[in-house]
Amino acid sequence: MDDETGSTPSRPLRALLRWLGAAAAIAGIVGVVFQVIEWAGSRATPAAETSAGASPTVVTPTARANGDEQFVRAGQCVRNTGDAARVVYAIAPCGPGTWRVLARIEQAVVDEAQADAVCEAQAPGFMDYHYSNWTKRSDYLDVVFCVAPA
Repeated sequence: MDDETGSTPSRPLRALLRWLGAAAAIAGIVGVVFQVIEWAGSRATPAAETSAGASPTVVTPTARANGDEQFVRAGQCVRNTGDAARVVYAIAPCGPGTWRVLARIEQAVVDEAQADAVCEAQAPGFMDYHYSNWTKRSDYLDVVFCVAPA
């Protein structure tokens, strides 16, 4: 009879431990989900800021590519679907109001003066440029688009 009496208290204890284990697992999963959401939110594109002294179409974004920028190649035409303060390039058929990308240069660039010099060396005759560093991390390259009216 001791065996039957001894097993009765352990059954509710096992149920409690199972419930606590399940609750801990659910809390862990919810915590991971919130961390992923927070991480994804920190990688969102903040508003771009126009650099001092730069032309209105030259913008230094602070995060990821806008529009089609990550896919734009030299020789393609683009249209700014944003505004002067926030350039957003979208690949478009060449025509009025579009820019032809003369060069896409992927290298570390520290400021607008260096971006201008890079375009001058790589794409003589360029009219403007758009500078992007979509991640602002040192292990990623900057991208400079040297453009001229199409």
